[in-house]
Amino acid sequence: MSPSYPSIRTIAVLLLLVVGSTLSFAFHATAGGATITYEATAVEPGGNPELVTRATSNVTDLDERLSDTPSQYQQPIRTAAATGTYNGTLSPELHIVIDDIETPYVRYNGSYYAWTLSTDEETTNATIRMRQTDPETVFTSVARPVSEAPPEVQTAIETGTTTGSIVESGLYRQDGTYYVVAPENEDALATQLAGTVIGFVLTPVGRGYVAVALGLLAYRYRDPTRDRPLTARRAAAIAVLAIPIALVGTALFESGSATRFVTGSMSVAVVASGVVAGVLTAQRRWLSLAGVTIGIGLLTTASISAVLGPVGLFFGPLVVFIGIGTGVIPFGYGYAFAQTAPRESAQ
Repeated sequence: MSPSYPSIRTIAVLLLLVVGSTLSFAFHATAGGATITYEATAVEPGGNPELVTRATSNVTDLDERLSDTPSQYQQPIRTAAATGTYNGTLSPELHIVIDDIETPYVRYNGSYYAWTLSTDEETTNATIRMRQTDPETVFTSVARPVSEAPPEVQTAIETGTTTGSIVESGLYRQDGTYYVVAPENEDALATQLAGTVIGFVLTPVGRGYVAVALGLLAYRYRDPTRDRPLTARRAAAIAVLAIPIALVGTALFESGSATRFVTGSMSVAVVASGVVAGVLTAQRRWLSLAGVTIGIGLLTTASISAVLGPVGLFFGPLVVFIGIGTGVIPFGYGYAFAQTAPRESAQ
């Protein structure tokens, strides 16, 4: 008897399962993979200002912020630095650059200043207060005691360097000496953070692909001799399967917080719902397709907003947008599997 080989559709589903399983661990691979070297540098008050402003979150390098702002728009800053206060209108070019500066201190034109900014939400009017301050006051206010720092920071100060995925940069003091702990290579840190974000996004994508693959395999296992068309009802059941898969993945491999359970499940469900959209498109059921798309978008946004609060109104649509984009693969499977296989039509 001649051997039986899997059909092209079965091979395609198995390939989706392998890809999905790999992507499911993208976050864990990127978050725990590379390590960054951090250096501890002893500094005097006022010394190494560029290093200090990069490392600490309490001092902003105002010169760097204004580097791309034409000089004629910087007059309010010059007035505030010279007189202590500016009260008036800001140009849009300046307003957009300084509006998010919430640090208590800034470094400007070679000096440190205590900084406050008050803006009118309905106009471009603002009050800028800049009081020149000596570096000792800034360092005393900003620096954290080494004894209260994380172990990685203490290791860096004791030995000069430390390695880790994420180490808390900043200005620290010990026995009257100040230390700046910062990445040895800023580009390496940026690359790792970017990789972690990408991994965070790809993890629910992978789980959505796994759900689609397992669902399609389950239906094919029930009748392996025929390539039956995938119906909208079966596609919807496959999309629903994504939720328990996401819940199990979160419980086993992540923090297991209520927020993560909800956001992860909805993210995976949006990706997997692409298979439903594919079937409906193949069947030319445009109203149903619109209803499913709008419904999953509203449900996702409402669920994420319920656990994140108002910020969910931003992240919810973002999850939907990413899910629809990455759901193109399940969409293709749904569209293809909604068609009758050529070898079945020939029977």
